[in-house]
Amino acid sequence: MVMFAVGYVCSSNKDDKKEDKKEDTKKEDTKKEDTKSDERKTDERKTDETSSSDIKLYFCEEYTGGKEIGKSDEFIIGKNGGYFTCMIDMRGTGKKIGVGKLELRITKLGPSEKIIATEKFDVQPDWDYIFFDKFHTFYSAGDYKVTAMKPDGTPVASGEVKISMK
Repeated sequence: MVMFAVGYVCSSNKDDKKEDKKEDTKKEDTKKEDTKSDERKTDERKTDETSSSDIKLYFCEEYTGGKEIGKSDEFIIGKNGGYFTCMIDMRGTGKKIGVGKLELRITKLGPSEKIIATEKFDVQPDWDYIFFDKFHTFYSAGDYKVTAMKPDGTPVASGEVKISMK
């Protein structure tokens, strides 16, 4: 009888140990999966933080008195041409422009995209909010893309605008 009891206790301890090992293995697998998903989340945040999609390039009628007036992505110009103001806003990124010069490359969109002008501007490297007043005079209707470029050709941000004639 004593032998039977000792045998039973020993065998039940082995089963418990096997179950404990299975649970430990499951816990380790879960931890590995959690770590992988945390790594993915971290990688997605890094991508979001460094992407230029957080930098905004947009347009308004004018920037005066520290205010954007008439923010829009559509403008109507007269037969003698027209202009408006281009804005770059990096404030949400915590970054600065980091260069002393910028170019605004203006491309007319359509079946055959064509760069129609490149306007050059002096800026301060520590700026994170920039306006380009009357940056280009437009003479024809159409859809345009404006891309801000660093001197080394690195694009900072871009925006599209539609121009109609009166």
